[in-house]
Amino acid sequence: MNDFLKVIFLGIFSSLVISCGVNRVYPSASYGALKTYTEKPIYNGTKEAALYVSGSLRNTKYPQTIGDYEEVNDKVIGGNISVHRTVTNKNFNYFYGLGASFGSYEFNSDLRNNSNISENFINKNDKLNYYNINLKAGINLTKTWERIEYNIIGLELLYVNEFGPYIDKLSNIASLVPSGVIIANEKSIFAFNLNTEVIFRINKDNNIGVGIFAGRLLFNDQEKINNETPVFSGGSLKYNYKDFTLSVISENSRRDIISMRFGITYKIMSKSKEKAKNEEKSK
Repeated sequence: MNDFLKVIFLGIFSSLVISCGVNRVYPSASYGALKTYTEKPIYNGTKEAALYVSGSLRNTKYPQTIGDYEEVNDKVIGGNISVHRTVTNKNFNYFYGLGASFGSYEFNSDLRNNSNISENFINKNDKLNYYNINLKAGINLTKTWERIEYNIIGLELLYVNEFGPYIDKLSNIASLVPSGVIIANEKSIFAFNLNTEVIFRINKDNNIGVGIFAGRLLFNDQEKINNETPVFSGGSLKYNYKDFTLSVISENSRRDIISMRFGITYKIMSKSKEKAKNEEKSK
């Protein structure tokens, strides 16, 4: 029994030593801001299908430790455009959509090349662009009252494929960086999150909603980040007026990565089962 406890203690101690030895992690630019807001029609007694187009801007901070104490923040500023379709029934809704992201990762410190001190792997204030194609799909169990709709529990699946100069740079230096630096250059990201949201109807044209979510990456190479589980969580706030929705998402990821995303969504078209029946009768 004592030997068993020693093994457990040494395992925990070793992982702490390894984690403490890491002072910089460079993930893909998509990690840290995976979540985008998905607007959905409120159930009004009939099945409804709606098509939306969205645009959003993100600002993400990636803390990096210089030396033993000094901390600086790399940052990403970028945008996302997407289209999604949502179908609302009495007790659930589901959605699917696709999008594209773009932006730049700005480094706030040098990363030296120890084998060639006249050349850095990364130079302070360098900016490298990133791009991605992203897909999402999900389902929510719901309960609707006169003034409140409650998305009790939702499951969302995400896929992101990143490309561009930033992720290419990470791939080129992945095997060359000094100890204490981790390159987590995941080009393809599969992730899921569980979420819940409460929507309050002010009147027929206005509603507000607040939600929270938590998720993690799937099928990733955890050895790249010293076996740290790549999780993320956060909250959302939205205001809807007729066909327009404004949204804010705050997202937090491992290594104290913090992101804010501001979005606007427009309902392109909507069709309910009842409307379809009436159209058939009028023909």
